[in-house]
Amino acid sequence: MANATKYIDALIDSLTKFPGIGRKGAERIAYFIVKSEKSLGKNLINALKEVDEKLDICPDTGMVLLKGEESPLSSESRNSEILCVVENMEDVIKIENTNSFDGLYHVLGGAISPLDGIGPSDLSFDKLLKRINSELKEVIIATNPSTSGNATALYLEKILKDKNVEISRLAVGLPVGSNLEYIDDKTISSAISGRVKLS
Repeated sequence: MANATKYIDALIDSLTKFPGIGRKGAERIAYFIVKSEKSLGKNLINALKEVDEKLDICPDTGMVLLKGEESPLSSESRNSEILCVVENMEDVIKIENTNSFDGLYHVLGGAISPLDGIGPSDLSFDKLLKRINSELKEVIIATNPSTSGNATALYLEKILKDKNVEISRLAVGLPVGSNLEYIDDKTISSAISGRVKLS
């Protein structure tokens, strides 16, 4: 039995490296894999192998792309006058799915969070500054409306204020189709402070 459990323990240890997965969650996933049909494990191995062999992270933008190819999100068909700064590549996918933005992106790789040991030097601010050129007219800060996202936005404003670009931030407020009576106070407060003037 001891010989068998060492392999499961190794799988559990590997799974705990994933964000949001603690020891208990890793154990549940590991035992689910062990009990499932062997095709599940093989499919998982193949998917991980494909990701490792075929995908890469762009050293400049932080976006995922096929190895040996340029990201379609940094191609000449995009508006190079606008750069949208996001925390993670998932945020890019979310924005792209709206079909409302045709500019360039920069992925920071997270947000400033001293409690988690993440400071400015752990994120790609240096690479962002290298992308600021005379062609760029606007930088959109699209960090999350959280404590760490707001801290990151403030830091971005600080390092970009002398770069001769317009700085804007995604509006934060009321979701479409919502009723005020069901919205929390903090969201309403954000909506009021971030209101748009109509005339």
